[in-house]
Amino acid sequence: MAGPLAVLVGALAMAAAPLVAVLLAAPAATAAGTSSGPPPLHFGVVDGNLLSETPDQINADLDTQASLGVTYIREQLSWAALEPEPGVYRWSQMDAIVSGIAAHHMHLLALIDFTPGWAQPVGCNSFKCAPADPSRFAAFAAAAAARYSPYGVHDWEVWNEPNLVNFWLPTPDPNAYSKLLALTAAAIRSADPQAFIISGGPAPTADLDGNIDQLSYLQSLCSDGSLSVADAVGVHPYSAPVGPDYYASWNAWSQLAQTATSDRSIMAGCGAGSKPLWATEYGAPTNGPGAMATESNLDLAAHPDHVDEAFQAQMATQAVQYASAQNWFGALFWYSSQDLGTATTTNQNFYGLVRYDGTHKPAFAAYAAAISQEKSRPR
Repeated sequence: MAGPLAVLVGALAMAAAPLVAVLLAAPAATAAGTSSGPPPLHFGVVDGNLLSETPDQINADLDTQASLGVTYIREQLSWAALEPEPGVYRWSQMDAIVSGIAAHHMHLLALIDFTPGWAQPVGCNSFKCAPADPSRFAAFAAAAAARYSPYGVHDWEVWNEPNLVNFWLPTPDPNAYSKLLALTAAAIRSADPQAFIISGGPAPTADLDGNIDQLSYLQSLCSDGSLSVADAVGVHPYSAPVGPDYYASWNAWSQLAQTATSDRSIMAGCGAGSKPLWATEYGAPTNGPGAMATESNLDLAAHPDHVDEAFQAQMATQAVQYASAQNWFGALFWYSSQDLGTATTTNQNFYGLVRYDGTHKPAFAAYAAAISQEKSRPR
């Protein structure tokens, strides 16, 4: 891309149309790598519906989410959707989301990812392809930060689950992601000195079919020093079909700090031990094509792919309680706010706290009650 990032950011900031003037005070970010005691603990929810909703629908969804007592909404800020052609920006839907979140006195965790067709590498034809030129991704991130930082958006997660083939095509590459993270963090901070950068949360997986085990992936990021540019380390500690309290070497929740090699031990080994972990996704599906686990019958021999609603509620309570007990936990986001559909051919439709028809699962009340209880305790 022609011209330095600073010039691009300045030009875009001057050209940006004003948002609804609803300002939200955001917590000031510390410089990367610094620590002044336990970080504040934030609770949030992942919402994947706002990008396709009308302003009235956005407001209704945010009313529901605010009633949980969460202070953060994690929403995708897709480069592919917002800059479909070089220099052509479509901010209007994101403007409505940012304004709505601010009006509800919550914060946005902006998940920035996905590559428009014009920026994809030759031979890779998907918005999930890694950018051909990571500096162009960084330039877009700077433009977004320049636009939204005046409205309280300071928290940025750089890419989603980059250790999976499904999210980093043609194949996951820690070195390539490290370069993207470093360039993007610098670009965002050039536009917003208050920016708080979270490394992209890897998904629990095995070294299979091109995917990279999440602990191995984190070790690669630690070894090359790339975590030094992040203020927090993103994780996705899914545990289903067991709960956070079930110790197992394969349980990503156990791998946060309890296993011999864990997220925390890896971070300590490369000088990143003072950084908080942000669990930017955690949850469990309540339906699917396979067997079902319950609190009283895990049925692990049947390899269950979902849990019943009562067990999902118990997992929500346990996750909040465990996160609150650790001084290195920075944030917990439940995935997701609402079911995506009713077809049981995939469990991906059933991670919501709210059913597809808008009724609440038991986990909704459980998550809200646990958050309320933990907010009243000193940290």
